[in-house]
Amino acid sequence: MNITHRSMLGAWLVLAGAGLLGFASTDGRATTPPGPEPRPLKLASIPSPSAFAQITSTRPVSRTRAGSGLVRYGERLLLAQDDAYMLVWMDPRTTPVRTQFVALARDPGPLPKAKKPDFEAATLLPDGRLLVMGSGSARTRRSFVLLDPQTDEFVLADAGPLYDAVATALGGELNIEGVIPEADGLILFNRGSSAGDNAVIGVALRVDAPTTVEVKDLTRWHLDEVQGFSHPVALAFTDATRGPDGQLWYLAAAEDTADAISDGQVVGAVIGVLGAESGSWTPILESDGTPSVRKFEGLVIDADGAGGWLVTDADSPERPTELCRIALRGLAAAK
Repeated sequence: MNITHRSMLGAWLVLAGAGLLGFASTDGRATTPPGPEPRPLKLASIPSPSAFAQITSTRPVSRTRAGSGLVRYGERLLLAQDDAYMLVWMDPRTTPVRTQFVALARDPGPLPKAKKPDFEAATLLPDGRLLVMGSGSARTRRSFVLLDPQTDEFVLADAGPLYDAVATALGGELNIEGVIPEADGLILFNRGSSAGDNAVIGVALRVDAPTTVEVKDLTRWHLDEVQGFSHPVALAFTDATRGPDGQLWYLAAAEDTADAISDGQVVGAVIGVLGAESGSWTPILESDGTPSVRKFEGLVIDADGAGGWLVTDADSPERPTELCRIALRGLAAAK
């Protein structure tokens, strides 16, 4: 594997973006053509030599697979699995990790790829409920879950108009991997294809009734590449959250695949922050200091920004989700 800590730190982060797009909607669908192709913005600063992100502990989470969305509520973490109608409460203070399961369907077991809900993004809403949402990459993957964390009561709803509007605005493959709440809606992180055209999309909507949707803005990002076995592999979003300083934090993986949906060999993983027109990232290191090639798909940042939690998806029903503790330092981007 041709990937080193030095080569990843020395890579430039090339950003691309599109201007604000005015997508008004009366029936939940975008009504204007897609925006322009990605255009260069400016080079972000290289992460400083003091910036680092290193795994300090890793624990398997029994009876789970395909860890994806991750959100904190009090001292607990809620895990979304992409291949089942099942959410998992985890207590990160315990070893082994203590779990409690929330079934969202009569059969909450693992499903084949063609039928899975593909829950990829999770967040805490301002009203105290938890939102889990599908990627939208297929007609069966367009659901919202609204969970009351006090009672585990939930609503499972179709959010088709939202996904239709965002897909029209993108003009390409839809694969939502991260979600962050705003006062009037959501910020969505769309995983890019092998061309690296990731996107951050702001939408106005009511999460209780996601039928009328306005796409407020859309910015496309190119997150650089990591050298794989025989060719460079583009980095693509795998999750996002808002940090204690208000900035947008993200995870990205360099997954060697022909499109934004299929699985492939992961050759690198990074964590980064985005500002309005610039950002920075640093490779995620294993505890021994080597660059990680795990597929991290869930991210929670501590209140002081010095650490957090990650979960993995091994893309194998035989391998459990891993809960990883990470130490962080030195990442920043211009607001």
